[in-house]
Amino acid sequence: MNGAENTIYFAKSPDANGHRETVAEHLEKVARWAGTFGEETGQQNAARVAGQIHDFGKYSRAFQEVLVGTRHGVDHAFPGAAFLYRAGKERLRAIIEAVNGHHDGLRSLEAIKPEMLENLRTDRVLRCPSGKDASLNGGGEYETAIRAFFRDFPRFSKTDLVMAKEAFSSQEGRMLYTRMLFSCLVDADYCVSAAMAVEEPKAPSWDAAIQALNDYRLSLGRDSKANAGLNALRDRLFDCCGEAGSSGKAGLYTLTAPTGTGKTLALLNFALRQKKRRIIIVLPFLSLIEQTAREYAKILPDIFEDHSQREYDDEYREFSARWDPPFILTTSVRFFEALFRWKPGDCRKLHNIAGSVIVFDEAQSLPGALTGATLRAVRALCDRYGCSVVFSTATQPNFAALPNLEWQPVEICPWHSELYASLRRTRVEWRVQEPTPLKTIAEEMAQLDSVCCIVNLRKHAKRLFRRLKKLCPKEEIFFLTTDLCPEHRSAQIDCIRERLRAGLPCRVVSTQCIEAGVDLDFARMYRALAPLEAIIQAAGRCNRNGRLAENGLVVVFVPEAAGRLYPSAAYGKGAMRVKEMLENGEIDIHNAAHIAEYYRRLFRDARDDEKLTDAIARGSYEDVSQCYQLIDDRCVQVIVPYAGRRELFEEIQQELQRTQCVTPQLLQRAAPITVSVYDRDSCERFAEPLFLPARRGQPPRPSGYCILRPQYAQLYTEEMGLQWPEEEENGIIF
Repeated sequence: MNGAENTIYFAKSPDANGHRETVAEHLEKVARWAGTFGEETGQQNAARVAGQIHDFGKYSRAFQEVLVGTRHGVDHAFPGAAFLYRAGKERLRAIIEAVNGHHDGLRSLEAIKPEMLENLRTDRVLRCPSGKDASLNGGGEYETAIRAFFRDFPRFSKTDLVMAKEAFSSQEGRMLYTRMLFSCLVDADYCVSAAMAVEEPKAPSWDAAIQALNDYRLSLGRDSKANAGLNALRDRLFDCCGEAGSSGKAGLYTLTAPTGTGKTLALLNFALRQKKRRIIIVLPFLSLIEQTAREYAKILPDIFEDHSQREYDDEYREFSARWDPPFILTTSVRFFEALFRWKPGDCRKLHNIAGSVIVFDEAQSLPGALTGATLRAVRALCDRYGCSVVFSTATQPNFAALPNLEWQPVEICPWHSELYASLRRTRVEWRVQEPTPLKTIAEEMAQLDSVCCIVNLRKHAKRLFRRLKKLCPKEEIFFLTTDLCPEHRSAQIDCIRERLRAGLPCRVVSTQCIEAGVDLDFARMYRALAPLEAIIQAAGRCNRNGRLAENGLVVVFVPEAAGRLYPSAAYGKGAMRVKEMLENGEIDIHNAAHIAEYYRRLFRDARDDEKLTDAIARGSYEDVSQCYQLIDDRCVQVIVPYAGRRELFEEIQQELQRTQCVTPQLLQRAAPITVSVYDRDSCERFAEPLFLPARRGQPPRPSGYCILRPQYAQLYTEEMGLQWPEEEENGIIF
C-alpha cells in the first residue's frame, strides 16, 4: 500500500463466495439507502453525505490489517468524523456526531473535538473516545485517504457539504435531529452489511381497513349490553374522531373522554383516516397491549407488537429493530426511550417514526420528572417530522401548566365536558379524614358479590387478601399484583371477567395493575387514596357499562397501616393534592374543570429531573440515555414455575444444566413467566442467577435474570404468585 492511486481498499472480509466488497462499493450503497431513508425525515442530503463518509477511515493500512487478522482494536468511524470536521467545522455537527457514533454510540461534538484536532495534527496513534486506536493518524495518512476517496468519488465536492442552517426550538429537538440522521445512517449500514433486500413495506389499503372497522362496530352494536344512551355517545365520539382524522393534517392533538366511551376504536378511526405511512399505538401497560391487540386483530390483518413479552423469530426481530411494518403496538418504555438513546441498535428504528400517526393511550401515565423533556421531543416529532400525535385519556393532564413548555394541542372532542356530565355512572364516597382499617374494608367486601379494592402497595394487598380469605370461599376471591407473572395475571383477569359476566360472586384485591384499560365492570370499587388520575381510572372499572339501576359506588379511603402509604414521593404528592382540594370542597371526578384544577396544582412546582436537564444542556447523548429511565433498573427478573407454562420453566432449567448459560432468545421467551422483584437478598437465597454465553474471549455475562431454584418452587403459588418466606415487605409495586 504505497499510494492511494493503485491501492484497492476493502470494506469487508471475503464472504462465503469469496467476494470482497470494496470501500467504494459499500459507501455508495449506504449513501443511497441513507438518502432514501432521509427523505421522510427531511434529511436526504445530510443522510446521503453521512452514508458516503461513514467508513472513510477504512481507507487506511490499519483497517486493511484488521481484515486480514493482523491487527485489532481499530476505530474506523472516528477518522470519518475528523475528516468532516476539517472540511466543515461546527456547521456539520449532526453529520459528524452520526458518523463518529455509527458503531459505538453518539457523542457530542464538544466531547470529541479535542481528540479530532489532535488526530489531524499529530502522527501519534490516537486512542479514540471509543477506547480503540484511530485508523488514520496525522496529516500524511489523512492526505492518502483523501486521495483514495476522491479517486473513488471524483464528483464529490465541497458543495455536497453545504447544509442549510437548522433552527431548533429546544435542545431536545436538536438532539433528536441528530438521532434521526443517525438512524438513517445506521439502518442503511446494517441493511447493506447484512445484504438485506430493503423494501418499503406495502401500505395497506386504509379504505379497506376503515370499512373493516365500521363492520366490526356494527357487530359490536348488535351484541352490546350497554344502555342505549351510552351507545349513542360512543357513536358520536367515534364519528367525531373520524372527522378530525379525515383532515389529514399533521399536528398535536388530545382526545379527552371518560372511560367506557369507546376511545380504543374511536382513536383507530382517527388514525386510519389520516392515511399516513404507519400507525403507532403506544400503551403504558402490557395488559393494555394484550387487550388492544386482541381487539384490533379483529379489524386489521397484520399487527406488529413490539414489547418485552413478545417472542421473536429472526424476521420478527428484524421488524422490531426497524419498525417498518405499517401498524405497530408498543409500550411507552420502547417508544420514549428510543427518543433518548445513544446506541446504534436502539436508534435504528427512529427514521421510520417520521410521517406516522402516533397515539399515546392512557396519556396520564407519563413519568413526572421526565415529562418536560419527553413532551419537547414529542413536539419536535410534530413540528419537523410530519407526525400526527394524539394524547388520549379520561384524565387529560394540563401540560400547558408545566414550566418551559410550549403546549397548544387541538382537542379532537371539544364537547368532552358534555360527555362527562352525561356519563355519571358512579358516585364517590370520600373517607379520607380518618384512616380505615383494612379489616373493615375486608368485612365490607365480604358482604358484596361484585367488588374490587385497589391499594397502592403490595404489602397492603397481601394483608387485605389474607383477611378476605377468612371470610369468603376461595373460588370467590382473586389477588392481582405484579407478584403474579404476566401470563398468570392475564389468566386471572380472564377468570374474573367470566365470573362477572355469569353473575357469580367475585371479589378482587389488586394494585394499580388492574387500573387502566382492563375492561372489568364491578358494582362497587374501593380505592386507597391516590393521585386523582388513578382514582378516576379505578372508577372506570365501576358500573362501566351503565347497567346498574343506580350509580356505582366508589369508596376512596386512607388505609390504617404502619409505614409509608405510597410507592413513591411523586405518587404521594398527587394524593396530597387530592386531599388538599377536598379540604376546600368536594371533588367531582366527572367535572373536567376539577380535573384541570388538580393538574394546575400538581404542576405548579413541577421540576424536570436535574441530572437529565444537565445532560441535555451539555448535549451528552450517553448521559441523557442513562438518566432517561422510565422503569427502575434496580429490580431483578425472576423466572417462576407458573403452572400454565411449566414446560417453558423446565426448558430453561434444562438449558442451564446443559450449558450453565441461557441465550437472550430464551430469556425473551421467558418474559411471560417472569416477576420483577427488588429484594436482592431473597433472590440470592432462593433463585439461581442466569448468565449469558461468553463471547470474544470474555467470561459469561450477568443477564439480570434468575430462576427460582427447584427446591423452592412452592414459593410461587396459583393464589398469590411469588411470595418470599418471612419477606421484608418494602411496598414496591412495579
